[in-house]
Amino acid sequence: KCFPLLGNAQGKRQPIHAADVATASLQALRTDTVVNKAYNISGAETMTYREMVERVFAALKLKPRFVRIPLLLFRAGIAVVRHLPRFKNLTAGMAERMNADLVFDHSEAARDFGFQPRPFELQNEDVAGP
Repeated sequence: KCFPLLGNAQGKRQPIHAADVATASLQALRTDTVVNKAYNISGAETMTYREMVERVFAALKLKPRFVRIPLLLFRAGIAVVRHLPRFKNLTAGMAERMNADLVFDHSEAARDFGFQPRPFELQNEDVAGP
């Protein structure tokens, strides 16, 4: 299988496990001092978009095969495939974010209600199909 990449896909990410989101929500609900405050929560590790996808492939026991696609060609391709029901919600902006940094400081959540996210280590249950 091939995975399309827009440019170098070097945007930084901090993937967070769904269980960590649930735990953080419960911790916040049980902590009186966080009422009417907003917090960033993020994963324990920072990596590039490409590195994140490589780890997903590794968890699936697949060798990653990336296809780098130039921006103009990518935009044209999206304009075409959006006519297919499966891809009707796909936008160029979604793909362009592969190169945007999406990193957030969760130190306030750690300080105020003990948020401790796990590293991005995928297990079988994280990648198993239905």
